[in-house]
Amino acid sequence: MKRLLALALALLLALTLFGCWKKPEPSPAPTAGPTPDPGRGESVTTATPAPEPTDGHMATPEPMETFQPAPENTAQPTPEPLPEETEEPVIVNPNQLASGSFRSDTGTGLNLRADWRVYADDAGAHKMRVDLSVSSYRLVVGPLWNSLVLTVDGRSYYADSPAVNYEGETVTSTPLYSFVIDAPASNSFNFSAAWNFHGSYSGTDLNSIVASGVIQLS
Repeated sequence: MKRLLALALALLLALTLFGCWKKPEPSPAPTAGPTPDPGRGESVTTATPAPEPTDGHMATPEPMETFQPAPENTAQPTPEPLPEETEEPVIVNPNQLASGSFRSDTGTGLNLRADWRVYADDAGAHKMRVDLSVSSYRLVVGPLWNSLVLTVDGRSYYADSPAVNYEGETVTSTPLYSFVIDAPASNSFNFSAAWNFHGSYSGTDLNSIVASGVIQLS
């Protein structure tokens, strides 16, 4: 009897629990909308969502940077200034005592020039330098032996003249020779420089071309 009663109670309890439990129904799956059929004339439009306004105003896009080519350098380079031509300074010999020049007068374009100066050398002795040159238009002549004669205060000195080959059409000066001698002891003496040319120039016979004078030393 007790077993039957216990079995009945267990069966009643099981029925009670089965009545309280109910399996939840599954949620219905979402159904896709109808797929447009191109054959039916329907069109599909995809809309791009508009940006949300910030503070009630639409954002203004920043302007794109415009590329501009660098300007070509059309400036010409500044030429460097040319150095100014300056005359060479004339060096004055502090030991120079006197100077001067004599020139011949042949009446032609060919003449002899003698530039002289008297100075004291390092030892204190008085010296005299005479630079002889010839000025001319076109002149072609060979070397002449003992053709230059310098006479100072009665003493004579000799030298060869070099060849001259000048083809220009303007007057030019050509160096011939430079004498260096002892200066006379007197303050006044005769001076003579001669070039024994022994030829003709511009139709004029010139045996000897002479530049002479008197030198006065103060």
